[in-house]
Amino acid sequence: MKEYKEFTFGWLILVCMLPAQAIITYLYLNNMGDKPLDTIGFVLTTLLLIITYLLFYGLTTKVVDGLVTVSFGIGLIRKRILLHRIKKVITVVNPWYYGWGVRFIPNGMLYNISGSDGVELQFNDTDRIIRIGTKDAGQLKREIESRLEERHIG
Repeated sequence: MKEYKEFTFGWLILVCMLPAQAIITYLYLNNMGDKPLDTIGFVLTTLLLIITYLLFYGLTTKVVDGLVTVSFGIGLIRKRILLHRIKKVITVVNPWYYGWGVRFIPNGMLYNISGSDGVELQFNDTDRIIRIGTKDAGQLKREIESRLEERHIG
């Protein structure tokens, strides 16, 4: 079966980080403030912002063969879920206070970059859940379920 892949861009992180970087750069270049930022401080702050952006600029969800993979940014932060562990897939709307990023939620984990739609994965071997944020929860649910059915038939 063909690989399913969805990428969601993290607009919020871009909208927050670009102005922050612009302000830090302005303050550094104009030597402003009671304790102006030195070159080392400016470089370290800029590196920290760049690393954060690279780690969280988007969320990629893949469903292929016996695996669901969720990865942020360049892929250092990721979760791999074996299909044979999944008992049930449900479309969900996450409450606003669950937020974005990698989060502990009641009885599980949330992987989300924007919006509130997602799928909840329930497992055969644990009561813990995993929620994955997505642009099209219905499509992601169908992709996972079709592979689950394929495994049961084959």
